Amino acid sequence: MEKNDITTKVLIGLVSVMLVAVIVLGYLLYKTSKEKDQIVVVNTETTNERDKIKAEFSNLLDQYNGLETTNDSLNAEINGRKQEIVKLIEELDKTKNWAAGMKKKYEEELGTLRSIMKHYVYQIDSLNTLNQQLTAENEMVRTENDRYKSENDELVDRNTELLTTIEDASIVNASHISIVFLNGRDKETNKSNKIEKLKVNFTLSANKLASSGQKTVYLRIKRPDGYLISSGATFTAGDTQLAYTDSRNITYDNQALDVSIYHKVNEQLTVGKYEVSLYMDGNKIGESSFLIEK
Repeated sequence: MEKNDITTKVLIGLVSVMLVAVIVLGYLLYKTSKEKDQIVVVNTETTNERDKIKAEFSNLLDQYNGLETTNDSLNAEINGRKQEIVKLIEELDKTKNWAAGMKKKYEEELGTLRSIMKHYVYQIDSLNTLNQQLTAENEMVRTENDRYKSENDELVDRNTELLTTIEDASIVNASHISIVFLNGRDKETNKSNKIEKLKVNFTLSANKLASSGQKTVYLRIKRPDGYLISSGATFTAGDTQLAYTDSRNITYDNQALDVSIYHKVNEQLTVGKYEVSLYMDGNKIGESSFLIEK
């Protein structure tokens, strides 16, 4: 009987010990589970915190990419800041152990880069305003230059027109042009086969605007076939060299002057109309014509 009591007490003791052990083990498992849950929560919060900061850096990079300026020096600075942001994003991607002080560090970097960006925005706005002012001023200058050029061109045209008018007014004209046929005895003749000289008479007009002094009057006679009766020599008329038939040196003193030019006929004059023109000082001063009949 006594032995059974001892056995019962031993069993009760063992059960009690096992029960305590189960309770302790259950508590430890519960505590461990809670700690794991807390670790998961902390890791999740840490990851979210890092991802949020990374997203803010990415957004800031987009804002930097939106900055536009034609200033090369400012562009170089902005590109340097963008590279700095890219490196910080890469650094965040490589960070495995997120320490407590890291958030503050990256938030300070964000604050600094945002402040710098605001300064860049102000600089760009100032440059754009200045460029707009310069563009407006340049447009005003171009408008003024165009106006001055237009006025200058108009003045040049007027001066050219005035010079042309003066030049035209200074031309000495030949009037009363007549052609006389002479035979070998310098007598007038109407027979074409007897003509040995042509006498071209004309009057140089009085002109106070013309230059005075020694001058040469050139005579050009074209045959009915259009060919010039030429002496073989030339003179200058404007920018052109012209052959002539004969010439006469005269002294002009701005008064009306009667002049005659003689041309010795060295060929048989054909029947038809002949064109006569006179030149002096490089200008045509008169023209006429005559007929040779049978």
